[in-house]
Amino acid sequence: MKDEKGNGMTINPMMSGQMAYDANKTSLETDELARRSVSGDTNELREVCEEFESLFVKMMLDSMRATLSDDTLIPKNSGEKLFEDQLYDEYAKSISRTADLGIADMMYDQLSAGLPGSSIDISS
Repeated sequence: MKDEKGNGMTINPMMSGQMAYDANKTSLETDELARRSVSGDTNELREVCEEFESLFVKMMLDSMRATLSDDTLIPKNSGEKLFEDQLYDEYAKSISRTADLGIADMMYDQLSAGLPGSSIDISS
């Protein structure tokens, strides 16, 4: 979410604090992945693809979690919400490592063809 001039992050005043935090965190993570993806190293590219898959799963889990109601007898405090967010980060990493979703593999295959010194196979 960049402003009209492309400078930094703008926060919608209608967003809640947690939504603004999540949006900023996701933006920083994708900026880091983009920076690391231009290095040209195949091991680095594999790691970036795996981290992207984990980020994708995290966004999916966050969307699923947002559909749940917060109607509980005892409301969660900010520490519990932070811990829950970190827990879901770890869930996403675990799911992307063990579930064999194939997103990282497809991205790696597609992007590694464009690395310097790679031969491009157009038969598939």
